[in-house]
Amino acid sequence: MSDKAKTILVVEDVDEICSQMSEMLRQRGHQILSAANAEEAIQIAEHDRPNMILTDLDLPTFEALVQQIRAHKDLGNTPMAVIDIDIKWAELESPQGVKILSDFDQLDSFIQSCAK
Repeated sequence: MSDKAKTILVVEDVDEICSQMSEMLRQRGHQILSAANAEEAIQIAEHDRPNMILTDLDLPTFEALVQQIRAHKDLGNTPMAVIDIDIKWAELESPQGVKILSDFDQLDSFIQSCAK
């Protein structure tokens, strides 16, 4: 793994989307962890301490995930992001410091800006 590579936790409840996102990130040289819900994500994040968390606004446990990560004494500053090309930017506020991105190019820039 290069100096620019990060460990990214992908939290997605749809297997096909999780696989596609994970593969795109692996092709960019990153190590990928995956979880299907907030509970699983917290357990993995506590154990593996990812550089960032990539999730989905439509995840049924999205709010719980964000709240639990932000309240966690060791994980609270973990960068979190969402990729959503259908976002109406003017109508959406970023929930609790979750970066909302429109494509993988923006994600690449965000990943490289994450220190750790």
